[in-house]
Amino acid sequence: METDVLDVHGIRRQEGSVGLVIFERDDILLRHRPQLADHTLGDIDTEFLAMLQDMRELSVRFGFIWRHTTFPYNRGTGIGSARLTQLLDDLLKVSGASPDFWMETTHFLGPGQPPGWPGASELDVILKLAEWYEVDPTMTVLVRKGEFYHYSAATPAFTEILYQRLNAGSSRESDRRASLDWVKTKIKHALKLL
Repeated sequence: METDVLDVHGIRRQEGSVGLVIFERDDILLRHRPQLADHTLGDIDTEFLAMLQDMRELSVRFGFIWRHTTFPYNRGTGIGSARLTQLLDDLLKVSGASPDFWMETTHFLGPGQPPGWPGASELDVILKLAEWYEVDPTMTVLVRKGEFYHYSAATPAFTEILYQRLNAGSSRESDRRASLDWVKTKIKHALKLL
């Protein structure tokens, strides 16, 4: 039975059972847009969507995190973020790639602000998600775009995979597909599915 928890900070549901994959929402699921530009269905990569469908069929729990861009308790922009999350969730549901969660994080805590929920750091969110879904941290994967790892070997044992940004001149379909295939293989290795 599917149970959804929905609030201004995200969506959480129970699906899947093999490992946990956490994707950064922005610039992976959604292509980068200027701050005031509207997102469209074309911003979701169809190859990435196919990978999510495969993961659902393998009973892998997965979902998305994003960083809140303003102070965590200033909810003036929260309605827009919650609405975007709901729209994306509905699109992925229709496509058979319904995520287990959508969670908001903060990159830095404000002065004198104790770690808490919501408003937790990205690392706190990752560890909390592993706990909620009763997944061993060694079977947890974080996928982000970038060139540098954010976590060291001293970080609790989850796998961080960097989904490399394509160079402006190499936005060819074959390069993007090869990069996505590489990420998919890395995830399967980390979750011992290969």
